[in-house]
Amino acid sequence: MKPDAAVLQACLLFRGQSVEEIESLLQKMMYTVSGFPRKAVILAEGDTADRLGIVLSGRVEVQKNHPNGSGVTIAHLNEGQTIGEAVLFRRDNRAPATVTAADPCTVMFIGKQELLRMFTADTEMLTRFIENLSERLVLVNRKIENLSAGPLRRRIIDFLLEQAELQASGLLKLPFSRKEWAEHLNTARPSLSREMGILRDQGWLRFKGREITLLEQEQMRNYIHSIQTAPDGRS
Repeated sequence: MKPDAAVLQACLLFRGQSVEEIESLLQKMMYTVSGFPRKAVILAEGDTADRLGIVLSGRVEVQKNHPNGSGVTIAHLNEGQTIGEAVLFRRDNRAPATVTAADPCTVMFIGKQELLRMFTADTEMLTRFIENLSERLVLVNRKIENLSAGPLRRRIIDFLLEQAELQASGLLKLPFSRKEWAEHLNTARPSLSREMGILRDQGWLRFKGREITLLEQEQMRNYIHSIQTAPDGRS
């Protein structure tokens, strides 16, 4: 199966290249494309990560599992986003988390040696790869900040304001289900629903399904500021 060059344009590795340029590059590259049914494991924690994955269709979930059987969702990856780049060139390149198909998906894989060959031939691609690593590091740091940001209400508001910035709109579409969102925030779904109800009753937002409208972003920012400046960091 040949990857869709238009989809690869969304991948930072190929950003700035035309469809024709990407199609020409694909003819010279060594790669594979695999399909995965929903809930299939793409990369298990502890596996050797010796190739880069690029999501071509569907949605992928990255989870950190604990010995007690519980897990925390670290990220959801959509078309054009990459898998395994953070550990690909480490000496110990074992996957630190499990990657599964949240929906039926297809993934393009490029081996480590092939990537090195491509980077040697195109230093701009190497620069884009490093940029991709930097962006992923920022996302991980945001995740850590969100999980350690005190009360659940603050973590919810932090996430919603971040999505408003990413989507450039006060009308948000959640990138995952309410259950997955609760896992993302490391909380129980009833607790998330209760806090969302409180924010709705305060007139700060309204929601229906995966759509959330932020009505009082300034009030939400003021709340975050008040938590940050409180002596004990609590609401």
